[in-house]
Amino acid sequence: MASSSNSSTDLLVTLDTAERGADAEIVATIDALLKSDEPDAAAKAILIAFKRRNHDKSQAADGGAGEKRFLLTVISEMLGRGEVDKVERVLPLVPLYGSWRDLLVLAESLAGTSAEEQTEATKTVVKSIAALFAHQMRTDDDQMALDESFLPSAACKYAPHGRRHGGATAAPPTKRAAGGGGGVAKRPRSALGAEANKKKVSEAHTVAKLLGKAVASELNLDPCTQSAEYRKLRSRLNRRLTERGHLVEPLLCMKDAASIKFKQAPKGSLAKYKAAIMADEVAARRWAKAQNSSLAAVADLNDLGAAVVDWNDEKLEDDESLKFFAKRIEKAVETAKDAKAEIRKAAVDVLGQLQGTDDDVPQLTDSAVLPLVGAGGNKSLETRLLAAFLVLKAQGLTAFAVHDEVISVAADATFDTFVELVEASGAATREASPATLQRGATALLARYRADALASTAAADEEKGDDEGKVQAKADSLPTGNPDILFLCSDFAPYATPAEGAELADAIQALQTDAGLRSLLVHRLRSVRTAAASDCEYRARSLRPLPAKSEVVVDLCICMDCTGSMGAWIDAAKTHLVAIIEELGRDIEVADIRVAFVAYRDFDDQGRKVIEPFASAKDVGRVVRCIRDQDASGGGDEPEDVISGVEGMRSLEWRGDVRMCLFVADACAHGYLPGKGAYQATTTTRLASVQNVLLPDLMHQFAHEDGVDLIMCQISNRTSKMEEMFKGVYAAADDKDSAAAELGPRGYGVLPMSSGASAFKEAILSCLSSSLLELIGNDTLTSGVQTFDGSTLSSLVSTMNSSLRESTHAVAERLRNAKEEAVAAAAAAAEEEEIAAIEAKIAAKEIAKLKEVEMADADAEVEVEVEAEGAAAAQPEDDDVAELKAALEAKRAAKADADAARADAKAEKAKPRSDGERLRAELEAAYLLPVRLALGLPVVDELAVEAAKSLLKARVTIKDLEAASYPEQFKEAMLKAGTAMVEAA
Repeated sequence: MASSSNSSTDLLVTLDTAERGADAEIVATIDALLKSDEPDAAAKAILIAFKRRNHDKSQAADGGAGEKRFLLTVISEMLGRGEVDKVERVLPLVPLYGSWRDLLVLAESLAGTSAEEQTEATKTVVKSIAALFAHQMRTDDDQMALDESFLPSAACKYAPHGRRHGGATAAPPTKRAAGGGGGVAKRPRSALGAEANKKKVSEAHTVAKLLGKAVASELNLDPCTQSAEYRKLRSRLNRRLTERGHLVEPLLCMKDAASIKFKQAPKGSLAKYKAAIMADEVAARRWAKAQNSSLAAVADLNDLGAAVVDWNDEKLEDDESLKFFAKRIEKAVETAKDAKAEIRKAAVDVLGQLQGTDDDVPQLTDSAVLPLVGAGGNKSLETRLLAAFLVLKAQGLTAFAVHDEVISVAADATFDTFVELVEASGAATREASPATLQRGATALLARYRADALASTAAADEEKGDDEGKVQAKADSLPTGNPDILFLCSDFAPYATPAEGAELADAIQALQTDAGLRSLLVHRLRSVRTAAASDCEYRARSLRPLPAKSEVVVDLCICMDCTGSMGAWIDAAKTHLVAIIEELGRDIEVADIRVAFVAYRDFDDQGRKVIEPFASAKDVGRVVRCIRDQDASGGGDEPEDVISGVEGMRSLEWRGDVRMCLFVADACAHGYLPGKGAYQATTTTRLASVQNVLLPDLMHQFAHEDGVDLIMCQISNRTSKMEEMFKGVYAAADDKDSAAAELGPRGYGVLPMSSGASAFKEAILSCLSSSLLELIGNDTLTSGVQTFDGSTLSSLVSTMNSSLRESTHAVAERLRNAKEEAVAAAAAAAEEEEIAAIEAKIAAKEIAKLKEVEMADADAEVEVEVEAEGAAAAQPEDDDVAELKAALEAKRAAKADADAARADAKAEKAKPRSDGERLRAELEAAYLLPVRLALGLPVVDELAVEAAKSLLKARVTIKDLEAASYPEQFKEAMLKAGTAMVEAA
């Protein structure tokens, strides 16, 4: 693989951990990646999308986060960049890693664009998707005619037609019918009554009808009866799925929920249509009975955030027999255990065939994972607690930590009890820092070791005999140093360099002193929490970002400088230089340019002051301008905000990221709380030179200049103006599902309730966390491994991190067996050379001693003869000196080589960084079909693939040796085993 810079690795990891639904950031990262020096950047972006889409129920091996929207966003973006060939080649793989619904939604999104937006590329892809549906349904129909037991694919379920589309229809019923009847409730009125929704549904039906015709055309049906034949084909296939219990939607439409076969039905559908099923009393009872008898009838617990919502809803259910959350927890725990057992079995099985004796088998390590829940962020705290609860249950542990407090929990505790324990402790309300993180991790590690010792002693006492101990050891993998799993809503370096260094020192101390293997950081961001400053600001990137080291940030401070703002002006004077310096060190970008705009009121002296952008090294110029400002003017409450916005628009904005800090304690004219809307009349005292209304001016600032706005909320007198600002930024966010809950991207309110004394901390925390999220973090941090995702599948993958790292280390050892043998031979040769030199020196010294003895014996020999003998002996002394010098050089060279080998071994023993893990995973076996489709290099050769078949057939290397197979066959077997271990 060609080498590439750390910045391109950072971009790959940023794309891999991008927040779901953050389409602007995903697009910006792809922009930067394609402009970087990363080879095959477009193909790798698509590969990451398939990695994230893969899930534990897919037909592909392994399990990813199950992210649906991310895959569609990346594919759509690649189409817009002309990568039609790559997209077409991977379309057949989408149902393998995701579902047929993914193809339907993609086709609808492409076909639903306006005629002006339609391109040949989109038309080509829509046609290809229609052909895939047609081919699969035709194949299923032919196979079903030959085999009564054949079960069709889900292509028929999601095949487009006039009344079938991906997202416009509302969910089935949400309430049980009044009076306890089994009737199905009507669709919510909002989906039927609102004109806007009617229009959307109508447009979606039109698109689905067009797509249905496209599929029917690909089936080569008779044009005269095409529609009817297509309907009959779908009906035949869907009827078979329904009969076998694999479709619940038809039964719900027929108001026959009681006929659902709960053990066979797709568990995702059961979870999706839970409300509709529960609306039918008979169906609800049958489902409860089925779940009590088998976990196969229990709905999957997939999205952790959605599961928490279900848990809260279930508290309102009076009938205990209809509460299923505990069963869903039980099933999720079994899923986690099965996933780990599968990795174990596959790796150990292959290793046993590769090695000659049991003593030579490399050992796998399976570290315990100790959950530590990050404090703060009450919106997602319950989601993080659910993740911690699943981690504990899957391992049989009885202690976890919240913040810096260790909490004990009974082995049979319910999730309700678990949450109550956390609430009772009060730990979740404390402030976080690297020091508290270290304290919590240290205490949790100590508790784990104490519990492990007690458990071992109890087991030894119970077993008693040596045979039982040996058997117990053989049945389990060796356990290495444990991991701390830090469950948080977000994670980035702390706001100041000192805290970042403190965090690095804390991790190193935990590894060296407390025996920590790695700090696993898992971000559950299904519901975003407030930043440390309580500012729910989500930065935008409206232009392609270059590599992180080349990013330029434009930051303007716009400040009301009237009489009441003296303390805030002083705070800006005092802290601005420190803020810019610390922010620069924290986010490590090329430059942070700073500008300042002051405004007052009509007729005030210094009504508008503008200091243009200055680079970070010249920020003193901006500070001098601020120092020249006095808090003066004002008089009445509203101020001339329009002058401030005009001043900001006049600046030369050219940064990759553009942000404005708006500091004010009073509103604009026309926006007094309790008054009417803004009007350009004399009653609002609009200046004669101002012809643009404030909302229009703000719209230009936000969407034409592309500048984000952070409103520093000093008082509640700006509330009406803040609502106007929010509406302006929300205008471009109408398709963002998160905007309703989190507010529009590009705008945030930063509460400054602590006063001017906290100006620096609040500003720095908000800017640092926002910019780091937008630009992306360093992915090469040793000792910290970052994971992301709010699904059970992603959490299970994180829990199995140490086992996966162990299989990687074993595979590396197998892969590098020849290199290690060469290194060992080189070390042995060095030892032989040193021993040979030492032997020569010893021989010379022995010869010299004999000469001295002979000289003593011949004391009567003539003096001149004696001198001649001394002269003859002199060269021998020089020879010895040269040999000793050569010996020292050899020893020094060997010491350097030994140190280098030791350093390399120690480096390999370290947990891989995020970037290293991602690059390795993009070459994993389960992604090989995608790599082949994209034309990316594939490690395995035909001989290796053949060797895999031998291994699966239980053939061992010993068998090959006994049959005298050539060496290259054994090498292929070793390579195949390496690939299979890593794939495990």
